Amino acid sequence: MAGNRGKAKSEEKQPIQLGHLENILGQLVGTLEKGRNDIYDIAEKCYQECNRLELEREEVNREASRTIVEVEKYEKLERYARLRLAEVSRNFLSFSENDIKDAYDKARILQLTLLDLRQKEMYLRRRRDQLDLDIKQFKAIALKADGFLSSTGVALKILQGNVERIGESIEEFQRQQQLGMWIIESQEAERRKIARELHDGPAQNLVSMLIRLDLIAQLGYEEKERISDEINNIKDMARESLADIRSIMFDLKPLLVHEHSFCQTLREFFSEYEAHYNFTTDLIVLGDDRDYDFSMEIALFRLIQEAITNVKKHAGVNHAMVKIENTDKCLRLVIKDEGRGFSVEGARANKESYGIIGMKERVEIFGGEIEIISSPGSGTQVIVRIPWEEEGNNG
Repeated sequence: MAGNRGKAKSEEKQPIQLGHLENILGQLVGTLEKGRNDIYDIAEKCYQECNRLELEREEVNREASRTIVEVEKYEKLERYARLRLAEVSRNFLSFSENDIKDAYDKARILQLTLLDLRQKEMYLRRRRDQLDLDIKQFKAIALKADGFLSSTGVALKILQGNVERIGESIEEFQRQQQLGMWIIESQEAERRKIARELHDGPAQNLVSMLIRLDLIAQLGYEEKERISDEINNIKDMARESLADIRSIMFDLKPLLVHEHSFCQTLREFFSEYEAHYNFTTDLIVLGDDRDYDFSMEIALFRLIQEAITNVKKHAGVNHAMVKIENTDKCLRLVIKDEGRGFSVEGARANKESYGIIGMKERVEIFGGEIEIISSPGSGTQVIVRIPWEEEGNNG
């Protein structure tokens, strides 16, 4: 027994062989790849189902519009038939039996038809509400799947590297792979964001405009006032769509880094942002002026752009402060507003809220850290610290 225990102990102390480690990592990579493919299929199916449901919702909206017009038409006819039946009933001696029977039959047929149309309208409204709920749920699942894809993609890039390199310089490998992954994933994320903005803004407005044009085509000439109202609604939707498209184009404007100073780039951006959105930003620069790596300048610029956009959209104010401080040890960046604030824990739970995940990933690529201080009614501070490396970012 003692001999067996000694043997087991000696076996436990033996290091894992490189081939064994590669085999384990290979199996793990295979599992992750299969999981990533499954998650990708789930996301694609969810987006396909969303498209199918949205087409069905458009058809339901069109059918509902036609039904509403029919209901209004038959309400008028049924009201006239009831008046006719009341007249016949009051003066039944002046009408023949066939006239009385005909008035009664017409009134009853119109009542039944109107009842069927109202039930159809109610069903279409309920179906539309259910479709809206289903679309929302499928979108939520697809967004979660996109988040999982991003996480598994980074893990795969790390694990697919050489085992010796993982053991010797895992931190440097992670940073290099993460930077490349971030570039690819940020491009995909921007594409999805643009697609969602176009779909939820101009595309939805265009669908509503088409539905309203169908409704106008079905309205009678005598309903001039209602036709005029619908035309004005369509004009308002067109203006709103144009504003949305211009806003998207402004956000997509390429970053032109100033040849002398990153801070000058920010000043020019804030000046354009103020002219475009009537939103002012105070830029405060402390410490020695330093040069940053180009990739770091892009990351910082997009982080500041996203933070300022969040203030404009969610904080309920039109002013913010950006402070950049270069110390001997690190770059310190603060974005502050005096707006309505929010629950940081609640925002972290919702991956779409305030872009916290995206900002955190940008900072961590350069070995930094981000802190978000906020609570409802108390404004918000985004604090970023990025340490200087021994080589690079020299002042």
